[in-house]
Amino acid sequence: MRETILNYRQRPIILAAMLLLAAAIACAGEVQNLYIGDLPQYLCPSSTPRPTHTQPPTGQPLWPPYFASNVSWYQVAPNFNTITAQWTGQSAGTVYLSYSGSMSTYPYYWPGSGGYLAVDTIPGPTRTGLYPITIPPNVTYATISLYASGVTGSSRSYTVTRVYYAIYPVLYPPPGGAPGSITPTPRPTYTPWPTPTQYVRTNDYFVGDAIYTSEQPSGLRLRFRVTDIQDMPAAKVGEEGQPQSIYLWTVEIKNIGSVEYDVFPAAQMYVSAITLPGGMETEGVWGASLAAAEEAGLTPNYEATDIQPDETKTFTLAAYGPRGTARRISYALDASAREDLNPTVVPGRNIVSWINETNTICTGEIEEP
Repeated sequence: MRETILNYRQRPIILAAMLLLAAAIACAGEVQNLYIGDLPQYLCPSSTPRPTHTQPPTGQPLWPPYFASNVSWYQVAPNFNTITAQWTGQSAGTVYLSYSGSMSTYPYYWPGSGGYLAVDTIPGPTRTGLYPITIPPNVTYATISLYASGVTGSSRSYTVTRVYYAIYPVLYPPPGGAPGSITPTPRPTYTPWPTPTQYVRTNDYFVGDAIYTSEQPSGLRLRFRVTDIQDMPAAKVGEEGQPQSIYLWTVEIKNIGSVEYDVFPAAQMYVSAITLPGGMETEGVWGASLAAAEEAGLTPNYEATDIQPDETKTFTLAAYGPRGTARRISYALDASAREDLNPTVVPGRNIVSWINETNTICTGEIEEP
């Protein structure tokens, strides 16, 4: 249930504020530094269109692991003592080789390479490698082994025997069979993100949300944020002896424009709706009060001031009102004139309000203009 009450007992406070505001205007000298001619907007961050997704490049070709090996011949002879170990691989890692054998004379064992040697590295594309091995004349039997660290099951061993007559081998070429590269499937072309349904408020803003005005012809542009709307029992009773509350709120104003902003928050801002203990809502004008601020333990600066471009100022205000909970806080955006039909009789026009609710519809903030 809502009851509308025009609190004319507040008129002396407002009239005093009007006189102070008139003095502030006279000092400022520039009406456009006091004037916001439209309603600011709150735009839900989640309803801000997202930019088109950037198409990532197609990945590099893939080289499946592969390794094959052989030897150039399987015999040595008085006229032919060098065997070439041969391999072909891709994405094979490190290639290891070892060779050893039996001798016809003491010590009867030929240590050869003395274990495995790292003879090549094949990190990606197909490549062929060779490693010549000279087998001494008294070695009658040799074993050559190869494997690649990156290919499971690639280990192979080859036997070379000695004959005692001249041979004229037709040498085997290196092995083939590598599958080559696999070109990745091109990525699909991304379509733009769908444009979401926009959620915009042009009044009754939520507590804590950043509200931006449009740029005025003068170059003035502002960001408003109202936070911490609270109430506490007041020791001072009202004019009719009724209990009162002290209403406290904080407003943050940032100048994101290019010219100075002249502001008088104590005269331009007030509690405009209160929810009474029984649930009834009453409307009126409960302006900022030094006495209320002092009773709440604040030391406020209620004087007119200026906010320079890229400067932020925060004001904490306090007002007396009937016992209850603040429902709405209002602000006169145009402090340069007063509208005769303004029902709240505040010294200004183009009134905007914040309701004492947290935004549960969307979260976050849009990027500052």
